[in-house]
Amino acid sequence: MANRKLSQISLNANMTPMIDVTFLLIVFFVVVSQIVDRDAIPMDLPAPDHAAAAISVVPDKVVVNIVQLENGEVAGIIVGGHSIAWDAMDTLTEIVKTRLQGGATEVHLRADRATKYAHIHEVIEAIRAVGTTPRLQLVINSEQR
Repeated sequence: MANRKLSQISLNANMTPMIDVTFLLIVFFVVVSQIVDRDAIPMDLPAPDHAAAAISVVPDKVVVNIVQLENGEVAGIIVGGHSIAWDAMDTLTEIVKTRLQGGATEVHLRADRATKYAHIHEVIEAIRAVGTTPRLQLVINSEQR
């Protein structure tokens, strides 16, 4: 038998397309990342188990924060930089109405998870009293724990 010379075959993978795709993905995720909402005050928001909601990308919105006490009762409401008393639902309606006339299209309602729903319902009714039907979003905590 004749000795066959085995030639050495070298396999080289071209990494350039993979590096290009990686950089494109990094640029994509940096561009589409969400900036933190500055109208929000710190709260322990409810986190549903199987939420089918998405983060709203509306640039001009009215954020209504229900500030609660330790026992589930409400201390007051903060909306559009204004702090109003709990029993001033007419003032809340007027502020929301003014902001909606100024170009806002959505109302985002934020409340602590320990807030009683009866109080949240009162705020929803005050928002509905605006006359028009604004899109109302209930804000939840979407971060995994």
